[in-house]
Amino acid sequence: MTFLIFSICFFTFNAVFGTFLIAFYINKYKDLPINIWKPGAAWTRALIYFSFCNIVIVISGTLEQIIFQPLFTIGQITNFTWIFSCAFCFIYVFFAYWILWSRMTLTFNRKYYIGSEILFGFIWGFSTGGILLSFYHLWSLIDIPNWAHYLLSFASIGIWQYFIQDYFLDIYVSPEHDTPRSIIIKTLVCHVPNVAISLGFLIIWNNFVIFIMIYIFALVSSSIFQKFPAPWAKGEFHAPMTKPGIGGLPHGSGYLGKEENENEKK
Repeated sequence: MTFLIFSICFFTFNAVFGTFLIAFYINKYKDLPINIWKPGAAWTRALIYFSFCNIVIVISGTLEQIIFQPLFTIGQITNFTWIFSCAFCFIYVFFAYWILWSRMTLTFNRKYYIGSEILFGFIWGFSTGGILLSFYHLWSLIDIPNWAHYLLSFASIGIWQYFIQDYFLDIYVSPEHDTPRSIIIKTLVCHVPNVAISLGFLIIWNNFVIFIMIYIFALVSSSIFQKFPAPWAKGEFHAPMTKPGIGGLPHGSGYLGKEENENEKK
């Protein structure tokens, strides 16, 4: 009964909050051109998306798994293989995002807003990890072998992340922070391997909360090192460069300019 009340409240909050933000966005930002980036508009768009993710987490049954599954079991914490594989996931994220991703990210001398960056990254990580976990959980409801579960989950996550990242987050949420070269390297060295490794850990050990923690760890880093502006930040910001993609829709293409092959001072 307690969980039912909590899940109803969680669902209702996100539905009401998301609806309010949609109305707010239409009233304030609906005519904002794609080539103008404003922190308030970016935060509003992001929070609408995060609310949607959280609604999916509830209706898919994933929230129940997150809450009632233990962080780890006694058998796991005393198993060297589990300890090694869990540590490997976080070490890889540290290398891929906190070191490589940060060094390949343009900031255009934006200011740090550490508090709001951590908050944004935490919400981003929970929502992203949760909706990706929902794909995994929904496929687990079908009686299929583990290898098929892994491949179907990986394909679903890959397709979802490609379209959400390339056609939404990289042009309507994040300010410009990439070049054509960094997009390719980050995809091949950071994003795809992280999904493959974290999903492999999940399929073997079934630790839902740790899977989400991996994404929180990665996306807090992304928020900090792209210097994601606070909603009250003032000034002019580089809007992401775009080019036509599928169906002529704009998608992130990366910055072409003097900063292309250099990492600006943080």
